[in-house]
Amino acid sequence: MSTQQWNDFMAFAATYAKTVDMAAEEDDYKLVLTERLAKTRELFLAKDAGWFEVLRKDISSTNLMNQYFMMRLVEIGRTQPDDLWEIINLLWQRDEPAVSHIDEFTERLRPFNPKQLSVGGIVGFASLLLMTCDPHQYPPYRAQAVKKFLKLVGWDDRGSNGTPSRRYALLLEALDEILRLAPDYALDVHDRLSAQGLLWTVMNVDPDDSWSAEEATRLRVWRGDKMDAAGTLLVRKFGPCPDVEAAGQLIIDAGMRGEPSPFWPQGCSWTEQNAAEMIKRIYENFDGGDDPFMAKIERQLEGASVGLYVLAAEFMALHMLPLVNVRGETKLARIETLLRWSGADLQVPEAIKNGLFAKGAFNGGTGFNVRMWRHFCWLARFVQVVRQRSAAELEDDLADPRKFDLLTEAVPDDPLGIKYSLEYLAWPSYFEPITSRTHRERIQKAFSSEIGGTTGTSDPDISWDLYRIRQAHEKAANGAVVDWYLEPYVSQWMKGGVTGQRAWLVRQNQGGIALLNAWLDGQFVSTRAQHLGSPKPGASFDDIQAAVNLGYQHIDYSERKARAQEYFRFLSQMKPDDYVVTAAEGELYLGMVSGEAEYAEDEASRLRRPVDWQPKGIGSEDLPAPLPRLLEEQGTVVDLTDALSVVAPWFASDLDLPEEKEDVAPQPQLAVVPVLREATPELARKLYVPRDDLQEIVRLLQTRQQIVFYGPPGTGKTFLAGKIARFLAGEEHGDHVKTVQFHPSYAYEDFFEGYRPAKTEGGNVGFVLEPGPLRRIAAEAAADGNRDKPYFLIIDEMNRGNLAKIFGELYFLLEYREQSINLQYNSEQTFVLPPNLFIIGTMNTSDRSIAMVDAAIRRRFAFVELHPQEGMISGMLERFLEGNGKPLLRAELLNALNAEIEDTSRDLMIGPSYFMKAHAESEQGLSDIWKYELLPLLEEQYFGRLNREKVHEKFGLPAILKKVQSTVGAVDMIVSDVAAAADLGNDTANIVDPVPADDDSIV
Repeated sequence: MSTQQWNDFMAFAATYAKTVDMAAEEDDYKLVLTERLAKTRELFLAKDAGWFEVLRKDISSTNLMNQYFMMRLVEIGRTQPDDLWEIINLLWQRDEPAVSHIDEFTERLRPFNPKQLSVGGIVGFASLLLMTCDPHQYPPYRAQAVKKFLKLVGWDDRGSNGTPSRRYALLLEALDEILRLAPDYALDVHDRLSAQGLLWTVMNVDPDDSWSAEEATRLRVWRGDKMDAAGTLLVRKFGPCPDVEAAGQLIIDAGMRGEPSPFWPQGCSWTEQNAAEMIKRIYENFDGGDDPFMAKIERQLEGASVGLYVLAAEFMALHMLPLVNVRGETKLARIETLLRWSGADLQVPEAIKNGLFAKGAFNGGTGFNVRMWRHFCWLARFVQVVRQRSAAELEDDLADPRKFDLLTEAVPDDPLGIKYSLEYLAWPSYFEPITSRTHRERIQKAFSSEIGGTTGTSDPDISWDLYRIRQAHEKAANGAVVDWYLEPYVSQWMKGGVTGQRAWLVRQNQGGIALLNAWLDGQFVSTRAQHLGSPKPGASFDDIQAAVNLGYQHIDYSERKARAQEYFRFLSQMKPDDYVVTAAEGELYLGMVSGEAEYAEDEASRLRRPVDWQPKGIGSEDLPAPLPRLLEEQGTVVDLTDALSVVAPWFASDLDLPEEKEDVAPQPQLAVVPVLREATPELARKLYVPRDDLQEIVRLLQTRQQIVFYGPPGTGKTFLAGKIARFLAGEEHGDHVKTVQFHPSYAYEDFFEGYRPAKTEGGNVGFVLEPGPLRRIAAEAAADGNRDKPYFLIIDEMNRGNLAKIFGELYFLLEYREQSINLQYNSEQTFVLPPNLFIIGTMNTSDRSIAMVDAAIRRRFAFVELHPQEGMISGMLERFLEGNGKPLLRAELLNALNAEIEDTSRDLMIGPSYFMKAHAESEQGLSDIWKYELLPLLEEQYFGRLNREKVHEKFGLPAILKKVQSTVGAVDMIVSDVAAAADLGNDTANIVDPVPADDDSIV
C-alpha cells in the first residue's frame, strides 16, 4: 500500500469534511432509498404483479444507476419479469447477504445483453439490492468512480478488474481502510456508508472558495481533472434541463461510442453507411414539394434498413428534445412514427420519454423548425466525422468540451442551430442553450470586459468566452442561475428587440435576368455584384462604398451610392434567420436566410446567401399595411422589417398541431393600427366630461390618428390631451406619451432631425445628425415588438409655430400614413410614421386665430372644439363643484362673465380651469384670479375696442357678481363681502369652506 497516496486522499477528505455536510449531501438520500427498497422487497417476495415498476421508480429516483444499464434492465423487467425475479431472488431471499452471490447474479443477468449490461453496472445494481439488508455495511458501488479511486490510492492491483464479488469486496476493504485512518485526520466517519460518501465527495465535488488556490490546484492535479485555464473543474454535469440533457446524452454517447442505440438494443445506428445513406436520401434526392416534413421523409426513407429508420428517429429526438415550443405528445408521436415505419418492434425508452415531456431549454423559433431537413443532413455529416476517429479519441472528445467543440467544427456544412443544440445536449455545463449565433456574439461582446476581452470570433472562441462569462456572473450572484434572456442581462446585450430578426425584399429581376427559379432550385438568394470586388461579410459601409467606387467608376455617383447601400444590406445587415421575400408574377415567395454571404463564379448572381425557400407562392393582392407601401420602395434590397409583424406569421411553424401544415399559404393579416380601449365611466368622472364625448374622441383617434383640440384659454386642452393619451396608452406605459410645445422659433430641425454641434473623437467640433422628439417617439413605436401598444405625441400650442416650416416633407406622411418618404437630411433612408403612433395637438384660439392655420394641416387633423359654452366642456365647472361638494357660485360667475363677452368674441370666452384651482375657493384667491389673470387677458383681447377702465367696469368681479345676484338670488351679505374683497384685498371672508380640492380635480 502506498502510504503517501492514502495520506493525500485523507488530507483532501479532511478539508472537504470542514465545508461539506456529508450527511445531507450523501447519506440521507441513500437511507431514504433504502427504506423504499425495503418496502419494494416485501412486494417482490410476495410476488406482487407491480413489483418491477416500483423497483424501477425507486432506482430511477437517484443518480446511483447508469442510465444505459437502467434502460436495458427495464427492457428485461417488462418483457421477462419472471426470469428477472429469479435472478434478483439470489440476493433478496436471504436476510444475511453474501457478497459471493454477486458472481452468480452476474452470470445469470449478463447474457440478456452482454454489450449493455456490463460487469461494473451489474455490481452496482447488486449493491443497491444489498443495501436493503444494511446500508451502513453494504453501500452503493459505482464502477468508474471506484476504479479511479483505487488507482489513485495504489490499490488497482488488488482485483479491481477481478470477479464481480471481488470488485465489490475490494470497495468494502477500501472503505474499512478509510475508517481505520479517519481518527488520525479528526474525521467523523462511523460506518462504510459515510466512508463511501466521503470517497464520492473527494472524487467528484469541486472545491469551494474556502480552499486556497494552491490546495484546489493540488487536488485537481491529483484527481487528473479536466480544467479550464482559470483552474475551474470541467465537469460534465447537467445544466438547466436535466431530463432533456440526460435523454440527449443517451443518444449522443451511445452513437459516438458505437454502442447499440437506445431505440434499438440489437444494433448501432451511427455507422458511416447509414450516415451516407441519410444524406443521399434527404439531400441528394431533395423533396421540394408542398407536403409537410413527415410526409416527405416517409417517401425518402421508403425501403430503408432498420438502422436508417433508427438513425432518423435519433435525429428527430436530438432536434426536438430541447424545444419549449413543441408539445411532448408531438415530439413522441414523431419519433414513434419513424420507429414504426422501420417494421421492427422498437420502443422509446422511459428516460428519453422523460426528456421529451420535460420543459425544454430554448424556443428554436421558425428557422430552427423549417430547417429540419438541413438538421438531419448536418447530423449525418457529424456521424461521418465521428466514425473517422478512434475509440480513444472519441472518449477524449466526450470528456473535454473544448475537444467536442472542435469535433462539431469539423463538420463540412454551414453552422446551423442544430450544432449549438447538439453541443449543449452533450455538455450542458459548458455550452449555452443558445442557437442564434448573433445572440452568442452579442452576449460575448457585451460582457467581454468581465473576462479581460474576447478570445476570438470563431465558434470555439465564443463558446469558451460564454462559459467564462457565465462562471463570472454565477460567482458574483452566489451561484444563482443566469438566464441571458431575462433581466438584468438581456437589456445589456440585446439591442433593437429580443429577436433581432429583420425582413428583406430582394427583387429577383436583376439586370433584366429573372432569377426566381435559380433561387428556388439552388436554395439561395443573390445580387449581381459583378464589379464589387470581394469585401468581407460584415464589412463597414465605408469599406463597401470604397469597393463600389473602385469597381463601378463607369456609373454615376448617385447610383454608386445606391449600390453601396444595397451591398451593405446584403453583406452586413442581413443575418441568418432573417426573413426574405421576393415578388414574381403576382405572387410573393418566402424564405429564411440560413447562412453567411459568399461569392460564387456566376455573373448573374455572384453575391449569395443560402436561403430556405418555401416552395409555394402567396398571392400579392390585398396585402395588409404596411407591405403594399414597402413593396413599392426603390432598390434591389429593401428593408421590410417594418412589416415583420405581418411577414413572421407566414413562417410560423405548426409543429404543435395534430396535423402539420408547414407550408400552408398565409392568410392576410389585419391592419396593424392598434385598437384603442373604450372610455370608461371612471375616466369620465375624473375628467368631469361626459363619457359619450370622451368615446367620440377615442373614435376620432382610432380612425384619423391625428386630432387637434382648439378653443379659448382655460378649457383644459393640454390637460385633457395628456389624460386621454395616458389612459389609452395604459398607466403602465407612461413613457409612451411625449409632449412638445411649438413656438415661433421652432423648426423642422428641432421637431424631426437636424445637425447639431458636437465634439468628434479627435476633440474637434463637428456636426452630427440628431433626432428630434417626433423621430425619437416614432422610432420607439416602430421598434416596439408589440404593435398593439399605442404611442402618443402631444403637440402643445401647435398654432404658435410656423407649421409648414416645422413639418416640411412630413406633411405628406400625416395624410398618407401607409407610405414612406425620403428625408431632407438623410436621403438614403425612407421614413414612415408607424401605425401605432397617434398625435394630439392643441391650439389656443386667443393666441392666434386658427383661421390662419393653412388648409394642409386642417385636412390632416380632425379638429375638436373645446368651448366653455358648448360640447364636452360646457357644464364642466358645475360637474366639478358638485362632485366635490362645493357651492356653485364659481360656475355662475363664469357663466355670467362669458355671457357678457360679445358673440363676436366667441373665441375669447373664458374656460373653466381658472376656477378649478385650489386657491379659487377663497374670496382672496378668486379676487387674485380676476385681477391678475382674467382682466389682463380681457384687456389684451379687447385692445382697440375698449380702454382699460371700460374693461374693468364691464368685466370686473363686482360687476359680474351683481349680475349673478340678480339671476341666482345670492345673499346680499356674501355679494358685498366678495365685492369688498375684490376692491380691498380682504382675505378674511370665505365664499365656501376652504377644503382642499379632490385628488381627481383639475389643478
